[in-house]
Parts: sequence; structure tokens; C-alpha cells
Amino acid sequence: MGLSRAEHQEEKAVRRVHKETDIFLLNEGQALGEMLGAYSMELQLAVRNLSNAVNASRIAFAAANAATPADQANQWSGPLVDAKANTEVEMDAAATAARSAVLHDKSLLRQAKATAETALENHAYGLSQHIGDLSGSVDAAKEKLESTLETIASQNLPVTGTVVVSSKAKKDNIVARMTEVANFVKSAQASSQANITAAKDKIDLNIAKADKELAAKVADMVTKLVGQEQTALQKLRGPLTDMAVSKLRGAKAIVPKQQEVHSSKTIAEKKLKAGL
Repeated sequence: MGLSRAEHQEEKAVRRVHKETDIFLLNEGQALGEMLGAYSMELQLAVRNLSNAVNASRIAFAAANAATPADQANQWSGPLVDAKANTEVEMDAAATAARSAVLHDKSLLRQAKATAETALENHAYGLSQHIGDLSGSVDAAKEKLESTLETIASQNLPVTGTVVVSSKAKKDNIVARMTEVANFVKSAQASSQANITAAKDKIDLNIAKADKELAAKVADMVTKLVGQEQTALQKLRGPLTDMAVSKLRGAKAIVPKQQEVHSSKTIAEKKLKAGL
């Protein structure tokens, strides 16, 4: 009866922990999804800003080109030709970087998402060894992560002001204006790459932190569950006292060996005396 009662209590404890785990994993899935969603927005913003800078540079380039004096417009060599060529190279490089970043950022997001899902799977596996299969709970947590990520990532990016190339050169100094455009778009490309790198470092750090928190929470849940199991076992394995044995149906008192020998000797002596 005690064993049956202990098993029943253990089953209740496991069901309770299983339910807590379902909620716990869902919450973790949502938290990770929010992190990834914010990461996606940062990547999109970096690309959007670079694309805007490229567009602004093309407008500034066209304006400077239109302001070129007629006697300089058809030159085949010289500082102006070199400045225009260099500016076009920088604009084309930035435009290519913006297009490539779209695909690259998707790859970065997939990697971060895979790392987050692996963290959920690994820690759920450790807990499943104590409370049973958790594949359904993990799948639900992954779905929560995915839906949260998509909801955030599909939002509109924050509105920013119109991007323009700030110029300090004189209007008739076309070489200087072209140089400003080239420097502007080159700086925008470097800034975009720096923002992408910073966003990646941030999400890596956040996922690593979440992984440690997951490990700590799961370890705590396992410790409590094992402690409850040990407490139940100790109750069943408690030492039986002489009083407890005497209360068992059909139990007989155990006579010490020395006492038995002494008693039988006394009876023999009595018979001998009676015969005499």
C-alpha cells in the first residue's frame, strides 16, 4: 500500500512538472523569438539605410554631373574624370553590398534561429530523462518562437528622415563634390557592415545567456524532482522497529539463543531428579 501510494504521488509530481515544463518552454520560445525578431529588424534596418545612402549618392552624383561645365564634360582624362570614375565605383560597390546583404542576413538569421532551437532541444532532452517524452512540448515551443519571430520581423521599419549627401564644396567645384559623394557612400557601406556585425555579436551573446538560464532552470527542476523521489523512497525504506514487527499479523517473539539453552538444561535436570 505504501509503495502504491508513493508511485501515485510520484506520478502526480511528474504530471505537475510536465505541465510546468510546457509553460516554461513556451515562454522560452517566445523570449527567443522576440530576440530573433529584434535581430531581424536590426539587419533589415542596416540594409535599408545602405540602400537609402546609395540612392542619395546617385542623386548627388547626377546633380554634380549636371553642373559640370560644358568645356569639362567631354574630357577623357584629368582629375574630374578620375573623381567621377571613383564615385561610380564606390556607388556600385555599395549597391552590390546592399543586395548581397539581403541574402547574407537571411543566412545569419537562420543560423541564430537554429542555435536557439538547439538550446531548447538540448535542455528539454535532459529533463525528459526524468519526466518522459517532451517532443510535443519542444515542437510547440519552436512554433511559438517561429510565430513570434515572423510577427516582429514583418513589421514596418521605423521611419527616418530623407537621406541626402551633405556638401560643403562650392557648386562649381565638381571634383570636390564628386569626392564628397564617394566618401559619403563608402562611409555608409562601412557603417552598414559595422551595424550588421554588432547585431550578430549581440544576438550571439543573448542566445548564449538564454542558454545558461535555460540550463539553470532545468537543473533546478530536476533537482526538485529528484529530491521528491528520494523523500518518497526514504519513507518506504525506513528501519523497521521491534514494535513494528510485533504488530505484524502472525509474528512470533524471538527467544535469544542463550535463553533457549538454559531453559532446556533446567528441564533435563528436573527429570533426572524426579527419577531419583
